[in-house]
Amino acid sequence: MNNSCYLHRIRLFVSVLIMLLVSARSFADELPNVLWIVTDDQRVDSIVAFNQMRHGTSDSPLGHVLSPNVDRLAKMGTTFINTFNQNPGCAPSRTLMHTGRYSHRTGVYGFEYYNPVGQDHWRPMVPEILRDKVGYQTLAVGKLGIRAQHFATKGGSIPPLYQTNLGYRKEFAAKGLVDWNPETKWTKAGPGPKNEMFYFADGTQLIWPEIPDATPNDRTEILRRLDLLREYAPGDEHQNGGILGGVNPQTGDRTRDGSFTGALLDHLAHPGSQYTDMLGRKQRGPDNDKPLFAYVGYEFPHTPVLPPAEFREKFQELKYEIPTFTDEELASFPPQLVKLYKNSQSNHFTDDEKHQMIADYYAFCAFGDSLVGQAVDGFIEFSKNQKRPWMVLYVCGDHGWRLNEHGMVSKFSHYDTDLHNPIIVVSSDKRQFPAGKVVKDFTCFVDMAPTFLAAAGIDISSPDYQYLDGRDLAKTAAGTVQPRDYIIAEPTWVIGPRAVIRTKDYKFAMKIRPRTGHTMTTATAGKDFKWAITAELKDIEPTLFDLSKDPGEVNNVAFDERYRPVLDVLRTKLQDIVLGDGRVEVAWTKQGRDTAHLSNYASGANDGRIELPETIRTK
Repeated sequence: MNNSCYLHRIRLFVSVLIMLLVSARSFADELPNVLWIVTDDQRVDSIVAFNQMRHGTSDSPLGHVLSPNVDRLAKMGTTFINTFNQNPGCAPSRTLMHTGRYSHRTGVYGFEYYNPVGQDHWRPMVPEILRDKVGYQTLAVGKLGIRAQHFATKGGSIPPLYQTNLGYRKEFAAKGLVDWNPETKWTKAGPGPKNEMFYFADGTQLIWPEIPDATPNDRTEILRRLDLLREYAPGDEHQNGGILGGVNPQTGDRTRDGSFTGALLDHLAHPGSQYTDMLGRKQRGPDNDKPLFAYVGYEFPHTPVLPPAEFREKFQELKYEIPTFTDEELASFPPQLVKLYKNSQSNHFTDDEKHQMIADYYAFCAFGDSLVGQAVDGFIEFSKNQKRPWMVLYVCGDHGWRLNEHGMVSKFSHYDTDLHNPIIVVSSDKRQFPAGKVVKDFTCFVDMAPTFLAAAGIDISSPDYQYLDGRDLAKTAAGTVQPRDYIIAEPTWVIGPRAVIRTKDYKFAMKIRPRTGHTMTTATAGKDFKWAITAELKDIEPTLFDLSKDPGEVNNVAFDERYRPVLDVLRTKLQDIVLGDGRVEVAWTKQGRDTAHLSNYASGANDGRIELPETIRTK
């Protein structure tokens, strides 16, 4: 080969290499920065824009709410107003968000510590895929709530779920940058009482001991200074439960959520450079050459419900409607609901206590709204400075919260107060997520993962991603996918194994496994998958609500023979999906390689379609 031919080939190779590098860089430049905001225990009716979309009024049915920043997001982007979560507990809800899979497909049903190492059914979570497949840099701050044990941060051998974690409550508490933090006292025998630390703006730190007569004990002073309302059982003089109301001991920026917001904005303010973060650690800001996937897990309005004074004052004098609860409704509860009621009943509170519980909750949501606005504005400015497209996905709660509806203050149930959590997607690409658009089709928390992956240029229609249970919300917004006829959910924690299917007009829920506890064990995992199929109606503890006549879900018509044709269709569909369409059950351990049991007798049952018989609607 002569020299000229050799040099020509070298030049051709270099040219192709340069073209490939330029093409790769061009592709990377087109990938959007993503901000994912998840709040905690937030009700759908705490947002003005959502109330207007649903009822044509700015207020909640209970009274006044305030949310100017989320309202602004709704105007900027597309709201999926009929989004429902699939498991109304913090840990299982956040796991299914991150995996894009229902609880019955992952085997994570509650607050178990799980290690999926060695599990054939397990797939990587969203930040892992974006990091490894597309080259995203990943960032988290605040409450993650996922109890996976196989990441490096939990002692595992693989990288952490997020490459950079700016910290959660415990780390910020060590620097005094929180308002409240529970601290476990450890002894030689193991964990002891979990005392609560309150951090005041004047630098004072006071202790609320779990044991009432413990020393030190600042209970009286804390009650005096913070006007606390604590959850308590009937006749319980100690009132040692979760904090349902009060005033925050800190100013807004020094609360837990204020610190999470500050840490995020500080990080975004140092692109491509070294800095010292709020916790005194050396950090490197975002790489300008890579897209950023940033997750913010806010704790508001989860207990302790402690709005800062400047927000609480706006709600103190307002009048709120208190949800009523009757003996007749309690008598209609099946055993699983009775169990939940005994765990979280609130109807014995005085009217003043119930009123404070409601007013302080909405005040806390209003405070959180201000932080959401700061986080979004800082993120958009950062993305514009990078000249990179961007997307914000805001989730109104990992699940909802009851404020004496059905006599309880809690979550973990099949009621819409627990399950209804709209999503807003705002994007620099207004073609995919048009400004001000409202989508009324049923959407689900499992839709978030496919949306993120598709936005990153991943072909989720390929065989590698057929395990995903959700849909790309951009396609739902465009109307290019068939709307769902129903949504499903599987509340398990506290209440025990239960599943629910909701259509436009009906809500049906049932006990699906014979055990009474909410924790899976080696004795119960995979045993008798088809128990519910042949069980008597009374044994599955059914509830059926005719939502067109009973939107408050008070009158259980499961045993009304006029509704039996509808109940039978809903029951069959729900059983086939959650028990027979790829159900996985594992008695998880932190060590991993646990036995996974699979039930797939009705593969493909979750097709989004259901046909209900006509029912004679009597007076």
